[in-house]
Amino acid sequence: MTETSHTASASARTAPTEAAHDAWFDRLAARAQAGPSELSAVLAMASAGGDLVDFSGGFPDPGLYDTQLLGETAAKAIESRPEVALQYAPNYGLASLREVLRAEVSRTQAVVPGPDDLIVTSGGVDALTLICKAMLNPGDAVLVEAPSYLGAFSVFRSHDGVCVSMENDAHGLIPASIETAYAQARAQGAEPKVVYVIPDFQNPSGLRLDRERRREVVEISRRLGLLVLEDVAYRDLAFDGSYVDSLYELGPDVTVQVGTFSKTFTPGTRMGWAAGPATVIDAMAQAKTNTDQCAGALGQTILEAHITEGHYAASLPVLRSAYAARCQGLMDALDGALSSSAAWTVPAGGFFTWVDVPGVDTKALAALAIEEGVAFVPGAPFFADGRATSQLRMSFSRTPVSRMAEGAARLARAIERVR
Repeated sequence: MTETSHTASASARTAPTEAAHDAWFDRLAARAQAGPSELSAVLAMASAGGDLVDFSGGFPDPGLYDTQLLGETAAKAIESRPEVALQYAPNYGLASLREVLRAEVSRTQAVVPGPDDLIVTSGGVDALTLICKAMLNPGDAVLVEAPSYLGAFSVFRSHDGVCVSMENDAHGLIPASIETAYAQARAQGAEPKVVYVIPDFQNPSGLRLDRERRREVVEISRRLGLLVLEDVAYRDLAFDGSYVDSLYELGPDVTVQVGTFSKTFTPGTRMGWAAGPATVIDAMAQAKTNTDQCAGALGQTILEAHITEGHYAASLPVLRSAYAARCQGLMDALDGALSSSAAWTVPAGGFFTWVDVPGVDTKALAALAIEEGVAFVPGAPFFADGRATSQLRMSFSRTPVSRMAEGAARLARAIERVR
């Protein structure tokens, strides 16, 4: 056989035809046959580049990272602890990092997780996945805010969970709606197990739940036998550096707190944690052995050094100031372009504002907005029932302040077109 004919034969074997793909589609799991989500389509358009003003993805700005420091920290971790940094880690996470994270939790909360009450995860989504594996039987219900983080919906559903919506108002989750959603889940034959809440600068609304409502969430969940799943991805990003009592410190017996360093350290290292009752954390650790086995040890050693050497605490004021300036830039831009046609939340931290454009289906608006050169995420995917909505999410985390006014003007033109 000549090299030419061998190459041709290999090409024929490795390039499936469209018919072959069609044949395999029917063999896919049902959860994989839905195709791209609405969000995937919007983000695909947004990633086209060019002159687009992009308010879509909730990503941190890598320009705010001290890359020289991170490089030095990584090199030092590899040089000084290669047997740790370059090896598998325990499923709970490195013991030394877990001690650091226990102290880090207590830095802003009046509670210290016990030695068996904390696990290191590969970011926040990994923690949600492990909770599902630990808590959900097929058909069990997770009570979710309306709106809430659409990525969480995907995780819950991929583990055969049923998302049942609670109610939110202009101040965030209405605690009494937990009971309504609980009864609704029971009525449809779903056993309520978990209530998922983002109390700090919520994705997508940007709202912060006040202490009284947090206390009610814990009390109602305890009475109903629900596990509170508290997502604190944006807790460290209050623009004024303030903190409100967490659900975990108000109810450590009924709460698993899920945190991530993707917004405040780097998403590339995939570092997060979960803290809660030891029985649940142990079940999550056992589940982790059947997923990625352990969070990456190199990322763990870099994060540990970053925290213990004081770099993490020193970076927070820088991040808060930068994101506060971008938030204010967007607020000013919206005031100038949309004051007569829309309303929006004014966040005190985090990455997002939630915009309401009365009388407009924002799914239809999204395509016209791309034509005008501006991207956002329409509101429907943030509701578990996928309802049509006049709302949309705008992220200000990566958009330069100098581009905010132009982006808002383009959005205003798209609104006029759709109306």
